Amino acid sequence: MKKHRTKAAIIEKRLRLKAIVLSGLLLGQTPLLLADNKQQHFTISQGQLSSVLNHFASKAGILLSADASLTRGLESDGLVGDYTTEQGLTRLLNNTGLRFTKDENNNYILQAKPTLPTQTAIELPSNNVSLDTMMVLGTPQFRYDSRQVETGNRMAKDLTEVPRSVDIIPEQLLLDSQAREMEDVYKLAPNVVNSDGYGGTREDYLIRGFRRPSDIYRNGVRLKLTRRIDPATVDNIQILKGPVADIGQMMPGGLVNIITKKPQLESENHLSTSFDEHGQRRAVFDSTGAIADSDNFAYRVTGSWEDSDTFRDNSSVDRRFLSSSLSWFGDTGGYANINYEYSREKRSLDRGVFTVPTTNGKRRLIDVSRDLRYDADFSFNEVESHLIEIDTSSPLADSGWSIDTKLFYNRERSDDTYVDVSRVAPDSPVSALPTGTLVRRVQGNRDRKLDTFFARVQTTGDFTFGVPMTIATGAEYFQQKEAWTNFVGAFQIGGTVTNPGSLSIVDDSSTPSREDKRDVTLESYGPYAQLDIKPFDDVTVTLGLREEYYSSDYSQQAVINSTAASIDVPRESKFTKSVGLVWNVVPDLSLYSSYADTFSAQNIYTGNATTAVLSPQQGRQYEVGTKWATLNDKLLLTLAYFDIKQTNVVETVNGEPELTGGIDSKGMEFSLTGNPLPGWNIRAALGLLDAEIVSEDTDTNGNRPRNVPEKTASLWSSYEFQGLDNPLSGFGIGGGISHVGNRYGDSEHSFELGDYTLVDAGIWYYFPSMGSSTLRVDLGVKNITDEEYYTASGGDYRISVGSTRTVFGGLRLDF
Repeated sequence: MKKHRTKAAIIEKRLRLKAIVLSGLLLGQTPLLLADNKQQHFTISQGQLSSVLNHFASKAGILLSADASLTRGLESDGLVGDYTTEQGLTRLLNNTGLRFTKDENNNYILQAKPTLPTQTAIELPSNNVSLDTMMVLGTPQFRYDSRQVETGNRMAKDLTEVPRSVDIIPEQLLLDSQAREMEDVYKLAPNVVNSDGYGGTREDYLIRGFRRPSDIYRNGVRLKLTRRIDPATVDNIQILKGPVADIGQMMPGGLVNIITKKPQLESENHLSTSFDEHGQRRAVFDSTGAIADSDNFAYRVTGSWEDSDTFRDNSSVDRRFLSSSLSWFGDTGGYANINYEYSREKRSLDRGVFTVPTTNGKRRLIDVSRDLRYDADFSFNEVESHLIEIDTSSPLADSGWSIDTKLFYNRERSDDTYVDVSRVAPDSPVSALPTGTLVRRVQGNRDRKLDTFFARVQTTGDFTFGVPMTIATGAEYFQQKEAWTNFVGAFQIGGTVTNPGSLSIVDDSSTPSREDKRDVTLESYGPYAQLDIKPFDDVTVTLGLREEYYSSDYSQQAVINSTAASIDVPRESKFTKSVGLVWNVVPDLSLYSSYADTFSAQNIYTGNATTAVLSPQQGRQYEVGTKWATLNDKLLLTLAYFDIKQTNVVETVNGEPELTGGIDSKGMEFSLTGNPLPGWNIRAALGLLDAEIVSEDTDTNGNRPRNVPEKTASLWSSYEFQGLDNPLSGFGIGGGISHVGNRYGDSEHSFELGDYTLVDAGIWYYFPSMGSSTLRVDLGVKNITDEEYYTASGGDYRISVGSTRTVFGGLRLDF
């Protein structure tokens, strides 16, 4: 993405030339492939030429500057269709008397066409230049833009063209809020909350009442991780609501897809550091640009270092991350990118606090200090990973068709050891112990090997079969191999709720009471297709389908008594389908509806007498909604209603696994994003959810699922002062409030987690340019009211504790 340093440097250059920057044109959003010669789909309505160019620059991801007088009074018919950047600009400037050129940094400059044979450029005014509304210092608006959907679409589309809800969180919001992890900004999306995350060491979330533990999508690839995603690599986070038939196996609530940073031809570099009162110490660097002033080759290198403490006692994060990419941009639209990532992290595995029994089968959360831990100083999750990703795109001559490919491999090696509270007196069977006495044991996994391989080939193009159509069709292959040794130590009795340290836990992981070696292989493949049909100019029908073949192998061997079990799941297939409709009632207002179904293969379940291979979970969703882009496309409002049903959820009945469970979820979502005024950005969201368990178990049937609130709400807004003559130019302020409703900690509703409201605020200042560099200084407070809250429950003895009030700071140098 383009950075504020580049903007400031370009503006400074224009000032030396006594030119001005066209208000609002220094916008840009990273396009799908970050290349001037990569075709994109544009849908830009007619209007003033300045507004149309503004929209085009934002969509194409370019820096475009001009004398403001050049476009004054000019109108444009807009732009609809697939064009490269230069093709689109040429079409927009046709019959305007204007042309464009490119400078040495690959930025675009508008000029008047010569009227005399010897004239080669416009004559710039020499004095008394009116600078209109432009920002010499500050954050470029494009860094907040969040309209291009790359998730759940085989073809890149604007958010208003997609028949479903998608929440896009740009990197700038992570920076403004000083997010330590991606989960810190999930709260900006309606009906999205965090889950347990294996003691806070993995990505874990619920969308519309459905959980997908461990799995996250990275550039469209499903990826199981035993670690966190480093925010340094994030360009934007796209949260897709509901299932997508042509993606394949997924939970019906939706998915989170991380779009990573890519190389770009324009040079930019930054260094940043962040810190807080609890001991966070983190540094990030990012550098990208053309290789040897090439128009075809670009690089990007991103890295981070972290050695941090948290608000919890003896809790730390030690992380190293490096990502390097090389891209080739062909002269005729070809593209190739290769990316290598290395990550190593060691972080405390913290099971949080727990509950104690009360009466009538109910439980309550213990009342202790939020920083108190019940494990030992050897409780860690340590992971090392290597990732390789190769993307190519090849246009087929001038046909408008292309062939795209992706190869992906991720290798993880990890070990984890933690201390679990197993019982607390007077829980059964330790009711005879003094009240509050703890029973704990050491558990974990060693020598975990997790390998993921993914391949895709896809062709995309336009054709006419009675009506215009666009199709993307291809095939994908996915394989995941995982092998590890699981161990459980002996029960260790001692310590109390208020003084757990009175017993020193012994690390008996080398002499466990139980130890199993496990091996799981998952494999799936199949063809898919997505088809856009335009029966009318203002109506688009989107069809999706996939036939997925899947199989798995499972083996388990007890190390101590040498018993073994294995099972191979025979290859089966599942057909999934979707249909969506978008109707542009008027240019700025669209109505949409969609249906999609999906499935998820079951794990291997072992009962008292059988080992079962069960039919996959199934899910479907109906969704209707409206999207309204108002204030000259500066504000987007989305309203959606959805109805989701999941079936074939495994329950244990009389000691045996059966397909008797499910979840029904329906609700509404409202979201608002945009920049209604120069320098002002706003995001607001409201989610209402009615989810219930469907079960033959009368203790859970009709109950709300664990960790699922009935309502979520959030508001984030920031403002940066504008104008050369404003003494506060370069100063920004931002703040937000988020609310999560009451949640139950288990399916039986034996205890509640409660609701919570968090208030955050921050200020920042861009110091005046130092040559071609700018420095931004941040200061802020998270959880200003010091709200006591719990983020999620992993069970009676695994309750994640929310962070205390935290003062943070940061520095960022762009050069």
